Amino acid sequence: MAKNKWRAREYRATGDMPGSHSFYAEAVIDNEITNQELASKIAARTGFKSYEVQAIVAAISDIVYEEVLESNRISLSDEQGTRMVTIYPKVTGSVTDADILRETTEAHALDASKPIRTVALESDLTPDRLTWTLGATIGVKFSKQFALKKQAQKVKYVASDTAIPSDEGGTGTVTPGGGDNPGGGADAN
Repeated sequence: MAKNKWRAREYRATGDMPGSHSFYAEAVIDNEITNQELASKIAARTGFKSYEVQAIVAAISDIVYEEVLESNRISLSDEQGTRMVTIYPKVTGSVTDADILRETTEAHALDASKPIRTVALESDLTPDRLTWTLGATIGVKFSKQFALKKQAQKVKYVASDTAIPSDEGGTGTVTPGGGDNPGGGADAN
């Protein structure tokens, strides 16, 4: 069975703040599966051809994009109906009394006929104050199933940028990912 790899990362706060030094666990990501690789794996388990699966995956991607633009929530589930991933539109934005005071004071300085206000109104929360992103959640049951089935192996990185099993437990060969993402491999512990 494949093992999920992890490493310990050290956190040191800037300055001399007592009690701020700690260690935390970080997942080591070895690789990213492309649509083509995913399609090949799906094709191997079904009667579809790899190119057909790639077309379906691309269509799913397009449809999810279109649906979240229409303010719909998309849930991807397995054949038992267990939600794996839910994708949805998210919005953040706010307007405070301090924002309105600053803005109306600036406007009053340019045009004395414009009043200075000190209280924000709901109508002040305009679309230009909003930031839209996509959110995603992992189904609780799906996440619990993963947690029960995974095996963990601690790894450390050496100067040659090669991950080796830690002497603190675990065996096997580990190939590091790249970059500074979780599990990316350039920095040594």
